[in-house]
Amino acid sequence: MINLLDYHAKNDDSEVRQSRIQSMYYYIVIIGAGGTGGYAVQRITKMLSAFASVDSFLMIADPDMVEEKNLLRQPFVNQDIGGKKASVLTQRYGRTYGLKIGSYVDKYVESVEQLDQLFSLTDFRHKTGQHIQKVLIGAVDNDFTRNVMHEYFMQTDDLIYIDAGIEGVFLPSGDKPKSEWGEEEITDHMESGYSGQVVVGLRKNGTEILEPLNRIYPIDATDLIAPSHNCGLEPYQPQRMIANEMAAFHISTILNELLSTNTIIVHYANFNARTGSCRPQYVQEV
Repeated sequence: MINLLDYHAKNDDSEVRQSRIQSMYYYIVIIGAGGTGGYAVQRITKMLSAFASVDSFLMIADPDMVEEKNLLRQPFVNQDIGGKKASVLTQRYGRTYGLKIGSYVDKYVESVEQLDQLFSLTDFRHKTGQHIQKVLIGAVDNDFTRNVMHEYFMQTDDLIYIDAGIEGVFLPSGDKPKSEWGEEEITDHMESGYSGQVVVGLRKNGTEILEPLNRIYPIDATDLIAPSHNCGLEPYQPQRMIANEMAAFHISTILNELLSTNTIIVHYANFNARTGSCRPQYVQEV
């Protein structure tokens, strides 16, 4: 287990220790507001409302619009169609829980500089004796953005980076109708799309304390297409709603521990949404 307040008490220099860091301000930026991200926002906003005594701020980044095809698997309804996903969620849950939530819908996050800007609204939030703890949550389905988030993690002195990923559902090549699928293809389709993982990376004072996603499950940096340039170049691979929801649940368990005890107890977890099973790798005390 890593207690963030204890870490500062043990490891900060004398000048910082003298300022007596007594609490955390959790500045949370979530990239992606679709399947996993949308369900994560549902849970996170509810928690931010419940933990009203814990200072926090949430920023949701996703330029995608709600389409009719999203209604089956993502947390949107008919009247949301045509709206920006991040804006819809910001308005819905900000109004429901009385929270001030930010949204970034101008373009896809494709650079470290953009991430830095999303974390820049800090000056007016800082209080004496309070540490602004940046939390980056990746809820995307492309490795280009994951690689950008990894680069940001490596360049940032102080960051919690939570990344969730799920397996896509197998589809036979060639756009064959289901009536022409073979027995093995049917089996692969029925049994795929349930597994996933959530990884927590941590940097403090410029030192890597917990390895991020790219060290646990390496990204193939040679095969990356920016979301803004994809244009259907990558084959469509659907996801299962139950896998999205389970990924969001595991994100929320990490946030719950941070908000309630300022601790990280799980480094990464592999789960299967079909069986409901989870295999966590616990954090060693630092």
